[in-house]
Amino acid sequence: MTEFNNIQEIWNSQPEAKPNTTASALIAKAKEHTKTLKQNHYWTIGIISVTVLILLFYFFWTNSHQFNSLTIGLSVMIGMLIFRIILEINSSTKLKSIKPDLSLIDYTQKVKTFYEWRKKIHLILTPIIYISYFIGFTMLLPTFKAIFSNGFYIYCLVSGYGFFFVFGYFLIKQIRKELKLIEILNEVK
Repeated sequence: MTEFNNIQEIWNSQPEAKPNTTASALIAKAKEHTKTLKQNHYWTIGIISVTVLILLFYFFWTNSHQFNSLTIGLSVMIGMLIFRIILEINSSTKLKSIKPDLSLIDYTQKVKTFYEWRKKIHLILTPIIYISYFIGFTMLLPTFKAIFSNGFYIYCLVSGYGFFFVFGYFLIKQIRKELKLIEILNEVK
């Protein structure tokens, strides 16, 4: 019987289990996460919009109204960036519709749906946009070689392709992060 008493004492001496976070803390965390995601969407839209404006300025500055590789390349690049802006605005709208004060199950389901949408964008549309933009840039190179000095052409070549690889690395890193979040959300039932 002493063994049972010892076990009972050990059991009774345990601290009372308290939840680590409260419901209001979870809601606050969800709101903060949503705010960060919205800011990321706005930054992405802003950066891509500035890039489109620069490309449009260059397009009109060079009088690229003839049908040649420069016109096609710039048009492809601008078109892909505008398409990406539309996707980001659509994602931002979908994200705004998710209210963090829903029940945990409903909120998780809506977030899962949102990230499944983002997964389709990242795994299907982003590679198409990225490769098309890459092709558009490559189409500019013959014109750059003809009009720029050899040194500046090499600079454009190295910085352009260097940007693609560095940007691609960060893009893959971000996509993996979102896919990992989908895995975590799928565990919530």
